[in-house]
Amino acid sequence: MRIKLVLLSTLLASCSYISSPVLSPYKMDIRQGNYITPEMREKLKLGMSKQQVRYVLGTPMISDAFHGNRWDYIYILKQHGEVVEKQRLTLYFEGDNLARMDDGSQPLQAAPAIVQPQPVATAQPQPVAKADPVAEVLKSVQAWSAAWSARNVRDYLSAYTPDYKPQGMSRKAWEKQRLERIGKPRVIEVELSEVNVSMQDDSYAIVTFAQRYRSDLYRDNTRKTLQLKKVGDAWLIVSEQAAK
Repeated sequence: MRIKLVLLSTLLASCSYISSPVLSPYKMDIRQGNYITPEMREKLKLGMSKQQVRYVLGTPMISDAFHGNRWDYIYILKQHGEVVEKQRLTLYFEGDNLARMDDGSQPLQAAPAIVQPQPVATAQPQPVAKADPVAEVLKSVQAWSAAWSARNVRDYLSAYTPDYKPQGMSRKAWEKQRLERIGKPRVIEVELSEVNVSMQDDSYAIVTFAQRYRSDLYRDNTRKTLQLKKVGDAWLIVSEQAAK
């Protein structure tokens, strides 16, 4: 009987050893943050409003209440508990417009090499990069809507040419009307969408867009067409048409 018990105990111990392999818990892939594709990054342009950026990239993962002009888009992919991919894009705004982008990339540093003396060459003047007129026009229109939203009458009026006046109204009467309509509400919000810039030549451009206006006194949605003229270094509004 004792021999049978010893054999049975040995058999159970060997079965326990065979049937107990080392098991590791399954760890699923974890994705955190905002994944930005190359196509989304290509659509991002300087001068875009915060609303346009949010439409392209979505709401940023990190939003600092003390630094409202900085948005951080961060993405992390973990596989089997280890980080295999990281992505970071930081956007800086001036007012409502995108002013700078930083993805944290740095150029690779090459190992120092032995440089043989070379004859001194005369420096050639570098061509001056030509400004993008479409970007300049878009920036001017965004500044115009930002001044309107901020109830800044001076900057709003300076977005128009000095001789601008709507049909059937003098310049003085128009300025008085705008002063009342901008100064009376406590809050104004002007949002532009579907913005399209058409260059007529080097000095004229036509901009069309959908405009949503909201204040504590009035709201409406219109489509507008602005004609802008380059005066010096600035693009100013020479005519404005609205349609429901």
